[in-house]
Amino acid sequence: MAKLEFEPIVDTTRRAEIVARLRRAILTGQLEPGQKVNELRISEQMGVSRAPLREAIRELVQEGLLTNIPYAGAYVINVTAKDIADAYGLHHALEDFAIERVWPLRNETFAVELNRRHAQVKQATLALDTTRQIETALSLHSLIYEWADNALLLDTWQRLARRLQMYFALHQQARNEPVPAVDMHEDYVRLLKGADMAAAKRHAREHIDWDFEELLSYAHSLETNRK
Repeated sequence: MAKLEFEPIVDTTRRAEIVARLRRAILTGQLEPGQKVNELRISEQMGVSRAPLREAIRELVQEGLLTNIPYAGAYVINVTAKDIADAYGLHHALEDFAIERVWPLRNETFAVELNRRHAQVKQATLALDTTRQIETALSLHSLIYEWADNALLLDTWQRLARRLQMYFALHQQARNEPVPAVDMHEDYVRLLKGADMAAAKRHAREHIDWDFEELLSYAHSLETNRK
């Protein structure tokens, strides 16, 4: 198990900073699937009281990265192969529908924002910043949901994206690399700005399935190790 250490936080009112540090610890594997969140140790290391730490934990429970077990405390969620298969299957369906919805609504502003978010992904990738790369990649994918003018679709995507954060991080651990290739989203972005919706949908499905079997195999190995 990786050694877990947190630097003190000067401003004890910065709940967002506590959330960000805990999220990063989860996504980088410092806090591993199934591991209990030691409130006392973390609050001492960060130099914060238990109250804002517990608020941050509750926020991460809502995001789906932590689970709260009554009378036992908060734990990083365990990840199973079925969880991943379910999430990726839903991602297929949502992405397909979102592309259909967004297609007639695209304009120059959409293209500019797509390019901006793509640039952020590439910057994080070149910096080998795993957590930031995952966040910016999800933000890039989020654009078609934000633009599709369907509140229920966007809400469903946002709930799914919270789980995908962890699955993407596990994917990088399975590959033993901090980030994927810098050109990972080039075709995705190009096709979303193009004229062939069928091609964009087809590529989106292929993009989602990138090394899916490798991730699934890694999840199976984690389940075996927990037995």
